[in-house]
Amino acid sequence: MFTTIEGTWDECMDVVRRACEAVGEFGPRVSLVLKADIRPGFTGEITAKLDRLEEALDRLD
Repeated sequence: MFTTIEGTWDECMDVVRRACEAVGEFGPRVSLVLKADIRPGFTGEITAKLDRLEEALDRLD
């Protein structure tokens, strides 16, 4: 499973750090897989993608 987040580099890395710390409280080992899609000049892409999908579905009606 994956979780998608969006924000500045510092905001995202803070979320990653805190998530690892939270999971680390339950065991001696934390495994982390990180994938980044860095697109300067683009913001709001998480909701924009959903908006584009809904618009496409509306055109099918």
